[in-house]
Amino acid sequence: MTGARRATVFLLNLAMCGALGAMAQGVDFQAIQPAGYKPLGLPFTEGILAGNTLYVSGQGSTDANGNLPDSVEEQAKQSMRNVRAVLQGAGMDYDNVVWMNVYLASASDLDALNKAYWDEIGPNPPARTVLVVGALVGKGQVEINCIAVKSSESRRVIWPKGWRHGKHMDPPGILAGDMLYISALNGADPKTGKIPDSFPDEVRQALENVSAVTEAAGMSMKNVVWVNPYMSVGGQYGAMGKVYRTFFEFGNTPGRGTIQVVALPKESHVVFSAIAGADLAKRKAIRPRNMPPSPTASPGILYGDTLYLSAKDGFIPGQGMVTQDFDLQLRQSFRNLLDGLQEADMTFNDVVFSTVYLRNAQDFATMNALYKTFFGDMPPTRTTVQQNDDFSVEDAEQISFIAVRNAHPPQRKGPE
Repeated sequence: MTGARRATVFLLNLAMCGALGAMAQGVDFQAIQPAGYKPLGLPFTEGILAGNTLYVSGQGSTDANGNLPDSVEEQAKQSMRNVRAVLQGAGMDYDNVVWMNVYLASASDLDALNKAYWDEIGPNPPARTVLVVGALVGKGQVEINCIAVKSSESRRVIWPKGWRHGKHMDPPGILAGDMLYISALNGADPKTGKIPDSFPDEVRQALENVSAVTEAAGMSMKNVVWVNPYMSVGGQYGAMGKVYRTFFEFGNTPGRGTIQVVALPKESHVVFSAIAGADLAKRKAIRPRNMPPSPTASPGILYGDTLYLSAKDGFIPGQGMVTQDFDLQLRQSFRNLLDGLQEADMTFNDVVFSTVYLRNAQDFATMNALYKTFFGDMPPTRTTVQQNDDFSVEDAEQISFIAVRNAHPPQRKGPE
């Protein structure tokens, strides 16, 4: 064989290997159920292990037999133990958790929640967000979800230099591999704990706190892939957005879900939780053609095989909200989410982590009946809450997704 022919064969083989590698993209999924799990007949999976990352559904306060403890402190401990049972189903424990979201039905129970949390979590707490919402859909006052990683050895606490650091304080960030998970950070000065008097200054300080955590991890705000602004005040979306846009590049902003809740810890008016990825070469803004660039949010950010989709409600691009019908709004929300998934060459089969924010918890059964038609035999993990007590808003629901490219997508049921 001549040298030229050998070179041609080598290049052909290399091209074939590249094509096979492209076809093999994605990770394996595994449904995770806790020991003694009793199916509830609801369209979510308790845990999904996607490659090395575990996504855990919101865990309520009842035990495996449906019993609800009397006190909020014991309910919080039961929620934590339910989370732990899912973790252990994947061969993990609290030390593997990197990001945790706690939903509480009453602000008066914050102290009881925190006492139970610090009694239960152990010496290596994750980045954490605590929200007081309008209502939970199950029995009990507490619901908790989380993200965990297989190797706890790669998990490192990020604490910016000079920040106050003491017992029973959530770590500002957890770095696991090349992913940074950031606790909900408020607008308090990290050295004095003082919150500014004006809302725009509170927003600015909160985002500067997020920026300080990214810098302490060797990153910047350009690395952020997903942000969740939570506000405890209404009528301030414009004021928040005006400050927010100055921290990000136009058209390349992170995915975002802006949610108004009932209350936040420490009488904060706004907090930001976030996820960032260290390798900018793996980060790509996803924008369907029917959505113009925005100074405040990208429809989604694809980081490697993981897509972080902004929360969507039932708006029609270019027309806004055109119906009050719950079913039609929910269908349009899924249409909007599917636009983002398809732009990243994904489908509903790739979704692993779903958060549903309802205007009214009484719509839970109606939501479930339609929600389940969009997923196959392994629906994503899910948390569902009533976000606040304002029933006058147009949008009946909002939904955010995290999706991971599935190497072996299951047979799908229901409409596309």
